[in-house]
Amino acid sequence: MKAFLITALFVVVGLICLKLFVIWLEPRMTFFPDRQISRTPLDYGIPFDQTVISTEDGEALITWYLPHPDSKATILFFHGNAGNISSGRIDLLVAIYRQGYSLFTFDYRGFGKSSGAPTEEGIQLDSAAAVRFYWEKVHRPGEKVVYFGKSLGGFTSAHATTVSEPDGLILEATFPDKATLLSRYTLLRFLSLFSKYRLETISNLTGRTCPVLVIHGDADEVVPFEVGRELFERLPGEKYFFEVPGASHVNQYEVGGQAYWMRIETFINQIGVSR
Repeated sequence: MKAFLITALFVVVGLICLKLFVIWLEPRMTFFPDRQISRTPLDYGIPFDQTVISTEDGEALITWYLPHPDSKATILFFHGNAGNISSGRIDLLVAIYRQGYSLFTFDYRGFGKSSGAPTEEGIQLDSAAAVRFYWEKVHRPGEKVVYFGKSLGGFTSAHATTVSEPDGLILEATFPDKATLLSRYTLLRFLSLFSKYRLETISNLTGRTCPVLVIHGDADEVVPFEVGRELFERLPGEKYFFEVPGASHVNQYEVGGQAYWMRIETFINQIGVSR
């Protein structure tokens, strides 16, 4: 009996230590922010407004607004878990603008020049603060508004719909929740049993009414194509799926070319304006 109790005690202590280790490790394995802003829209000849906004818990976030003079819609862009609004994605932001859309985007806490350090709860507060600021201070009445979440930004854009619903939602290279994504990786699936993060995109979208366009590359090496399909299948309501043959996790617009932009434009053309 004594040996059993000692063994049980070691197991419990080991599990507690493992849980504490996973809680320490999780934000470091989830977020890879870059503090350096290497380029801005001005480097592409595009004027923009930079504003600092505050979150509910007191963090300061950097936002960019690129108003297009002949805007077909405004796209609110929610970026992924690495880099910042400049590093790794400014070319996509500029491409969206050059397709005739106004663009509003922001950096989560700990990314770029935004204060703080990222956590699951924190980036939800950030997305909420960003959309509230957009609708209260930036939105031009009568213009279509589309949230566009890429990779981890699918989760934050989905959360944003619970704060203020857009006219349409685009989800690119993203997943239904963390458990579904990690189910393809044995070690990570085991460690996730001790984690706090859930990253539940689908649960944030159960009550939405706006249509959704899901975009996924069939060569995505980070979020496998079948995970993107599962996201689509589990979505309720009006939804559309667009496969980009040969596209990886980051280059859908480059590989998809004009067909990619035409699919987005068709989606935006068919949605209505709510306010």
